[in-house]
Amino acid sequence: MNLPQKHFRETKKLVSAISKRKIANWLLREGFFPEQYVLPPCFTVEKFTYKKNPYFDFTKKSSVPISEICEITFPKSQLTERAFGIINHKIYHDLVWHLMDKWADVKPLLFNSKNKIYSYSFPIPLNKQSIGVLGALRSGRMIYEFIEMSESDIVSEGHKYNLVVKSDIKNFYPSIYTHSIAWAINGKVDARKDRFKFKLLGNKLDKLFQNSNDGCTNGIAIGPAISDLVTEIMLSVIDAEISKQLKKENVDFIGVRFKDDYRFLCQTESDAHEILSIVQRNLKGFNLSISEEKSTVSKLPEGLFREWTSEYHTYSLRHHYPINYKVFENTFRKVLLIDKNYPNTGVIDKFLSELISKNYNLKLKLTSKEIYKVFSLLLMLKEKRSKSLPQILAITELLISKYKKEKVVTKRIFKSLNELTERKFRKESSNVYDLIWLTYFLKSHRELSLKWPRKVNSDLLQSIKSNKQKFDTETTFCKLFKKIKAPSMNILLAKHLAIFPKE
Repeated sequence: MNLPQKHFRETKKLVSAISKRKIANWLLREGFFPEQYVLPPCFTVEKFTYKKNPYFDFTKKSSVPISEICEITFPKSQLTERAFGIINHKIYHDLVWHLMDKWADVKPLLFNSKNKIYSYSFPIPLNKQSIGVLGALRSGRMIYEFIEMSESDIVSEGHKYNLVVKSDIKNFYPSIYTHSIAWAINGKVDARKDRFKFKLLGNKLDKLFQNSNDGCTNGIAIGPAISDLVTEIMLSVIDAEISKQLKKENVDFIGVRFKDDYRFLCQTESDAHEILSIVQRNLKGFNLSISEEKSTVSKLPEGLFREWTSEYHTYSLRHHYPINYKVFENTFRKVLLIDKNYPNTGVIDKFLSELISKNYNLKLKLTSKEIYKVFSLLLMLKEKRSKSLPQILAITELLISKYKKEKVVTKRIFKSLNELTERKFRKESSNVYDLIWLTYFLKSHRELSLKWPRKVNSDLLQSIKSNKQKFDTETTFCKLFKKIKAPSMNILLAKHLAIFPKE
């Protein structure tokens, strides 16, 4: 048994030990919002009741109302954005309810014994130490799973093969055709027969996802755990068919997948091209396609590792404690160079994570003159990687706390953040992600001195402004916003984000 197969069987065992009620409650309470770095901790599920029956009755016409995904975006590159979404809570509840109602039928799709492409992306945090108990981490666990797949298990099995094939699905979540969810779960023939009857699970999920997204049949919300779980089911079905066809062609391979990211070990160039061809053909049947520019075939051991990690290793601050300014600046400059040579990698995230200990203590040891300089340099990293702002604010929070006696410096930091927030508000529509984090941070420290614009378009920003839930407001059995309290009573951002070295 190879290591990916062993991982697959262990995942199946851990999932089988968890009751579907526990899974349902986790999906509602921990999986409703996107991962922690998307929204600050005031956007959290305070209450979400798992009802005995779904909200909407499929035996009645037009039972599922049309709603829109509440989106939050940040720049992915100069020309593209990464969009996360919040699904209407009633539709979200029913997605979970119907999936759990047929959970016994769904599990064999996730863990088909004939599947030879082994997934590392089961989206619910499993706990190897306590079987039957769900883990605490969400995004952190997924990072561990990806590294175990790509830089541990595949490396360990690599000596048996000559080539590694990498590919991923182009524009995955926005490209998902909601009808294909039904095709995967119930088969195309049965799904089409049931299209307007809604007796089958697949068609119910199809309709719920459609109506959560203004009736659109293309694209589902990125971020909610239910989206990850349903797409995992769909891709597992596709993987099983790919496995069957590769076996028929006598291709010797080991295949793994993390979400929409595929890796294959194989022997020959012809096998590599056969793998890519079969993957593409099966994805096409579900209105998906592989990304040609991200599809590569490499001679082993090339292609096994992320090249930037070896360059960063010498400068890593993981085992430095305390970190003085000169060491900080030296690594900072190296990070800029690596990020330039290897754009859109995780080097900035890794660097930031290494400034905080696992006990959420700041590892930096600075003079009063160096505090603001560090703050300024960190804030500049945000322009290199938009999603790093929450981490930067978490480090700033610890910086302010550690050096609270340096009142002149801390006051200057808050003043600069207020000025930045004011500038961002001049173009609210382009800066919602930054504004949500900045206004939360300043308000949670009672340091928000700017005057709010007369009109704020984002419901999420409106929620922070009023300190009250202003999105998805027709709630009875759930509460989706936690009031921002006095500074000492709010969760540390570093703890909310679970910032510490991931590898």
